[in-house]
Amino acid sequence: MAHRFLALRLAAGAFVATLGMAAHAACVANPPTQSDSTFPASLTGKLAYHSYVGYGDGTSQLFIYDFAARTLTQVSNSTWGIQDPMNAVFSPDGKWLAFMGIANGAWNVFFWQVGSSELPVNLTNSTGETRNEDPKFSADGKSLLFKQSGDIMQATLSYTSSGPVFTSVVNLTNTAPNVESSMPFASPDGSAVYFVTGAGSGMGLYKQTVATRTKVAFDTPTGLATYYPIVRADGTVFYARWKDATQLDQLYTKVNPGDTPNQLSINDCNSNNSDPWPVNGTNYVFFSSTTAGGYQLYLGDTSTGQRWSLSRFGVNADSTRNKLGSSYHPGTAVAPPQTVLLSQGKPASASSSYNASLGPNNAFDGNTTSTRWNSIEGSAAGTQWLMVDLGSVRTINGVDLYWDAGARVYYLQASNDGVNWTTFYSTTNGVSYSHVVLPNLNGSGRYVRMLGTQRATQWGYSLYEMQVWGY
Repeated sequence: MAHRFLALRLAAGAFVATLGMAAHAACVANPPTQSDSTFPASLTGKLAYHSYVGYGDGTSQLFIYDFAARTLTQVSNSTWGIQDPMNAVFSPDGKWLAFMGIANGAWNVFFWQVGSSELPVNLTNSTGETRNEDPKFSADGKSLLFKQSGDIMQATLSYTSSGPVFTSVVNLTNTAPNVESSMPFASPDGSAVYFVTGAGSGMGLYKQTVATRTKVAFDTPTGLATYYPIVRADGTVFYARWKDATQLDQLYTKVNPGDTPNQLSINDCNSNNSDPWPVNGTNYVFFSSTTAGGYQLYLGDTSTGQRWSLSRFGVNADSTRNKLGSSYHPGTAVAPPQTVLLSQGKPASASSSYNASLGPNNAFDGNTTSTRWNSIEGSAAGTQWLMVDLGSVRTINGVDLYWDAGARVYYLQASNDGVNWTTFYSTTNGVSYSHVVLPNLNGSGRYVRMLGTQRATQWGYSLYEMQVWGY
């Protein structure tokens, strides 16, 4: 078969591996795709990837999907002057994308500040003297690993007023051109680097200690190309390997060189599966698979074998293009907004008041036992409302009602204009009196009202206090 990954990595000079004994298969033939409604809501970061029609045809472009904003953006464009940008990775702080592309007639490594209108910075500046590919950040973001003309380089990063620069570059392998090394990825503590050596079916995965340059075989199965290591924060190495001599790409994991390779159940036995990017702290991994034809992006759960297509986000909308090289950044954890009392002392109004001393402002004065609002009484009091103006549109997540005379049937409603109302809570079993706490609500508006349509007592509706909580 035509081996997409082999063609891509060899043509880009970013590919190396070896062959050997295959692990026991754990793949699934034509695995089902989970429904969009079950896609993990905890993934709210950004996913970078590249998309192209055919390798080397100049169509490769970089994209970012923002799960929080639900936006898909092509970030590369013609003003960059870079042909075939690909294999982008986020810096650990999410502020930069490092990627490879062709400029000045040579493959170079670039940095682009995420979300900016600035042009990418060319950090290798080759015009053909060297070929620079496969950038990957160290876990602390202080260095960048990349392939340069068949060797693994480690560059120390510095961020200046004019942008990022390499302050030093060290060759970690020094074996080119006799042995080609590529696709480096640092261990979480930075003490070692995983990379591939060799070419074609002779590509194997190795681990090298940075300080001593001691190199050991990590997974070098005979006759089965092994490549593209990505290391999760807990030290688990995700990588791709041929399933058998037919060269189907499958995803595997290992922790130690002596471990038996674990073939993941998210693999499609009948398709190519490659370019894994595990999500730290979870069992999720983004990857590319040809299950639906060309390479499309999926999310897999390595503990259950479940797979979700990213088609719901528009990522796989153009089936003529292959999507590869995913890199996920979880974003900065944001503390939930602090819930506060929004209603106290705010302007209030009501459909009626029993008398001037029992007006609507009494229900928002902070006194829950002595002052109150009371509607008119008798048969005319069938439907009444009490409203507060919060001053601006706010999120409402709780309401406390201190009833003196309650409502059997009532609605809590919110409005942005005081005319059009949306109900965010209702009940047909209200109390005659007492303090009612209503947490975990989901309302939004500037105006909030209690609309009573059936009394729980013979009197009118009466509230000592109505407290609206939110942010």
